[in-house]
Amino acid sequence: MTRKNELRVFVVCWLLAALTPAAPAAAQSCPPLQVRNPAGNYIVAGVKGDVPYSGTLALDAYVQQGSARPPSVLVIHGGGWTSGSRIAHVGQILEFLTSAGYNWFSVDYRLGGLERYQDSLADIRAALSFIRCRSTEFGIDANQLVLLGEDSGAQLAALAADEHLPGVIGAVLIGGFYEQKVVSPPAAVPLPVLVVHGGADTESPIAQAQNYCERVVTAGGRCEVVNVSGASHRSENWWPNQWHYKETMARWLGKIGNPPQLPHRPLTGVIEKNIPYRSSPALGLDAYIPRTSASVPAVIVAHGGGWEAGDKVTYITPMLEPLARAGFAWFSIDYRVTPAFTHLNQLDDLREAIRFVRAQHKRFGVDPNKIFLLGESASGQMVSLVATEDRSLAGVVSFYGVYDFDAMVTDASPRSLLVRLFRRTVLNDESRAELRNYSPLYRAHKDMPPMLLVNGTGERLWAQAQTFDRRLTELRVEHDVLALGGAPHGMENWEGHPEWMVYKQRVVEWIRSVARKQ
Repeated sequence: MTRKNELRVFVVCWLLAALTPAAPAAAQSCPPLQVRNPAGNYIVAGVKGDVPYSGTLALDAYVQQGSARPPSVLVIHGGGWTSGSRIAHVGQILEFLTSAGYNWFSVDYRLGGLERYQDSLADIRAALSFIRCRSTEFGIDANQLVLLGEDSGAQLAALAADEHLPGVIGAVLIGGFYEQKVVSPPAAVPLPVLVVHGGADTESPIAQAQNYCERVVTAGGRCEVVNVSGASHRSENWWPNQWHYKETMARWLGKIGNPPQLPHRPLTGVIEKNIPYRSSPALGLDAYIPRTSASVPAVIVAHGGGWEAGDKVTYITPMLEPLARAGFAWFSIDYRVTPAFTHLNQLDDLREAIRFVRAQHKRFGVDPNKIFLLGESASGQMVSLVATEDRSLAGVVSFYGVYDFDAMVTDASPRSLLVRLFRRTVLNDESRAELRNYSPLYRAHKDMPPMLLVNGTGERLWAQAQTFDRRLTELRVEHDVLALGGAPHGMENWEGHPEWMVYKQRVVEWIRSVARKQ
């Protein structure tokens, strides 16, 4: 055979290999199954964490116990194509899929912006290929794969679904974008699609989602739209009374694939889930307890969410692994949210969590004299306010907190903080006094515990952090400020940006340094 013919044969074979679906269990065709972090993702117990699937990219995997082979959901995080990670933006989704009985894989992918979406899409293909070829080792059905994306991840899921990749049987699109130039009508009879969208989404109006679904149906496919009434763009910002979409999603998954084995049999791991910390009302927390005989510092973590959204696996998730790896115990809490409850209720829940951890310090192996609080955004205000009244705390870390309600409230409209948090309907001198009473800026005093303020300089709350810093300096309160140049609001939006990710180590070092002084 001539060298020219050899080249032709090679090219033909390469094309055939590229176009032929990968065999689910072909061990030689994909990287080995390597679990680099047996501790998991610090959100759900029993996760296989940090599994490399292509180059430096990795995924986390959760596979249900039992003989059933329910669909496996590939979760694609959002973040506007420029930020996010496999543990950011999707905590609620991962926790719900777990309890609903489904397997899931949460992936990192390249973040090059919308103009480099093909790189991200190639990574999704690579993740699916890896999952299929290692399906036997994972213990899943390689032909029961569902794509699930949120925000920009929904656009990637839609594009991947349109390619009819091997093993993929459907797609769930949550709060997606549908009018970008890279989205095209389905090229063939589409896979079944569930579109979940906020009815009050101003970034991507629901009409765009409905139009996309109509195109799928016109092309001969099945598509269902779930209009989450009153909901904004990002599903993590949806209120508890809007979370009904999760049950709809679970039922839809059960229709297109094998039904899950219920009730869910949770796996064990380094995370203890849903520990009750108060009975009335019933509230719980997740905990990471280091396996050591020595007493360790404890960090009580409270999520943000504008005092109205979120839970113990939302927003705050990027800090859970650094705290655990540093050897600290942490407790991520649920608390009651507005408008069903008031700010007084929320503060009472946080205080109750502190009392619970302190009373149970022997059970958890923590030092009762080294209890720290960590909050972000709304809960940054909460932990800072509690710092003004509880000197027994070892220290407080506040990420981009609200420190001055008085400066933020300009009216008494139904959505104002005055109404939602304090149920006051008139903005007068008495209301102003109450706003200042719950503002850490006005409540600060010289005997507060040490504080660390963490803030991006690219957001409006940076001004409040600077003002609070000056006030703490005047009072000679021990404190530090970590400013991240140009960073926006929300640590989840810092994921994928090395220039901002330094905060994780800096926070750990600060807690460790303060704990040594106790």
